[in-house]
Amino acid sequence: MQVRDRMSAHPVTIEPESSALSALGIMQYHRLRHLPVTDANGRLVGILAERDLLLAASRYLHAGMEVSEVMSRDVFKVKPETPIEEAALLMANHSIGSLPVVDDDGLIVGIITESDMFRALAEVVSPGRTVEQR
Repeated sequence: MQVRDRMSAHPVTIEPESSALSALGIMQYHRLRHLPVTDANGRLVGILAERDLLLAASRYLHAGMEVSEVMSRDVFKVKPETPIEEAALLMANHSIGSLPVVDDDGLIVGIITESDMFRALAEVVSPGRTVEQR
């Protein structure tokens, strides 16, 4: 099984110049915990985790922050053809909740999350049963 078999294609993204407040609104609206940050061409430049955003907001409550001030720039990422086991190990070994999926040009094509991994595991251990998505 490959990442492409389990990733969410066409993920919601945000640009670095966007406000942190709008990023939080997007995350809440779409029920996301991770938001890939892309440049105007769709290339991955970072990732924004909800917990990092909430922590920054608690410290700088009245400051108008941009996504670029809060996002992680050193992002672990995978390609669609990466074996899912390799992606799971990468996530577990580095304690991260999601991996952006990029093509050979660095354009984001998907995202794979802990929830995607849990669903894949549940379907392997309980063949014939499917896990409902929220």
